[in-house]
Amino acid sequence: MKLVESIILFASLAFMAMFIDQALYKHVPLRDSYFFLMFSVAGFFYYTYRRGLRIMKEKQEQEAKGNEKPKKIEDRLKKK
Repeated sequence: MKLVESIILFASLAFMAMFIDQALYKHVPLRDSYFFLMFSVAGFFYYTYRRGLRIMKEKQEQEAKGNEKPKKIEDRLKKK
């Protein structure tokens, strides 16, 4: 996991914790703590989007690497 993705994920968790703290324990009206929930959900969506892009890129690189033919005959026989 990349550093930026980790920061996004844990920031989203922190916003979720703040929302739960405000809404359940401090009895703040929902309209006053709703933005914590929205930042949390948006962060989770952005984290999922970035993670999906990274996984797709890694698969493409792996396929490109796998399509290269080895130059030595021994390596070609091992691959089959």
